[in-house]
Amino acid sequence: MMALLKMDCQGLVAKLVLDFVLLTTAVEVASRWRELAEKLARVSRQQMEAYEAPHRDKNGQLDNESMWKPAYDFLLTWAAHVGDSYRDVIQELHLGLDRMRTPITKRWKHLTGTLILVNCLDPLRGAAFCPTGYGDFAV
Repeated sequence: MMALLKMDCQGLVAKLVLDFVLLTTAVEVASRWRELAEKLARVSRQQMEAYEAPHRDKNGQLDNESMWKPAYDFLLTWAAHVGDSYRDVIQELHLGLDRMRTPITKRWKHLTGTLILVNCLDPLRGAAFCPTGYGDFAV
């Protein structure tokens, strides 16, 4: 990541981090994605069915291994509506996960760590361009 920041690619780093967060969250919540969707966006039953429809097999079933797919589709759509700020998207996602009946954020610390990381991107970018001798930070 530091190399990307040294190449002045903070936007790419932010995009990669956000994509990582959305995908890992979709996999982590998988079968509970409907509850998360209700907490984040008040999604109707028909909208949930529409997210699941493309991932059903020829018998109309959606197996447990495929539940991350509609979750990911929903999170991508939801994130696009939240706005362009990757920090806002991750913060809102964290809050939505905290509002679930048994929040995964209590045992799944990745999202909290990612939130800390994205709030440190500006100082990390600044450190990437410090003159030699001034940027000896442990990163």
